[in-house]
Amino acid sequence: MKQKHNISREQPVTSSSTAASTEDLNNLQVKVSIPSTWELGERLVPDKMASDPASRKIVEINFHHYKIAGRYVRGKRVLDIACGVGYGSQILHLAGASRVVGVDVCPDTIQYAQQHYSASGIDFVCSDAEHFEYPEPFDVVVSFETLEHLRYPEKFLERIRRSLAPKGEFLLSVPLGETRHFDPYHLHKYTQGEIFALLEKAGFLINLYRCDDLFLSRSDLEHWEKLYPEAPQPSVYELLFTNRGRRVLSDLIFRGGLKFQQLLVSTSVADNSVNS
Repeated sequence: MKQKHNISREQPVTSSSTAASTEDLNNLQVKVSIPSTWELGERLVPDKMASDPASRKIVEINFHHYKIAGRYVRGKRVLDIACGVGYGSQILHLAGASRVVGVDVCPDTIQYAQQHYSASGIDFVCSDAEHFEYPEPFDVVVSFETLEHLRYPEKFLERIRRSLAPKGEFLLSVPLGETRHFDPYHLHKYTQGEIFALLEKAGFLINLYRCDDLFLSRSDLEHWEKLYPEAPQPSVYELLFTNRGRRVLSDLIFRGGLKFQQLLVSTSVADNSVNS
């Protein structure tokens, strides 16, 4: 695809770049249990993640993405859409945002966020990301690990553009490659070029991006299963006799585990794009 953007690329997350993130992570103010109705991995609660390699990899990448977003928010009105339990909204607030509105579709998640991350300047709202509306525009919108879950991602991006103030900025992250076989909540698979094309069509100019590798080895996953026995596991029948299960087995046998990339993109509204 011929790019119309002046794109810069950041270096991916490394063990040294996540050291500060891990220290900050340990200071987050969460000390209660996860409701059993939440699917592990779809509702990341840092305080309840173990210190095993798989858990730390997932936490560090997600946490580091919010730390990057914190560079953009000082003195600004911020929308954190698909905010999960709200730890990221707190990071954005502590980074200097004048106001943060965190939105998630799950009522239990929003209740948890309100109980443990609310502060003056942070509001949590229960709403579907594809239909959320707010009476005032935002200077910055953050949406991590959202597009792949949505039935109509194009409409979501158009709504985000209309929610932004002039010269507003939008940061999003998306897993690249096929992930639907090990995450049934993912409805789409994307390449980097496809994400860039979606953003351009919606009226965004891509300013910066980075790709972080995430690999969960067989030993990582075996340890994960022991640590989180409540997490849903595929049955033997599903592994052997469904397309999803066979793809998981193929990854485990031939790739040694589950591997994908996390794409983080910083965008702004293109000059020829009109909020309406």
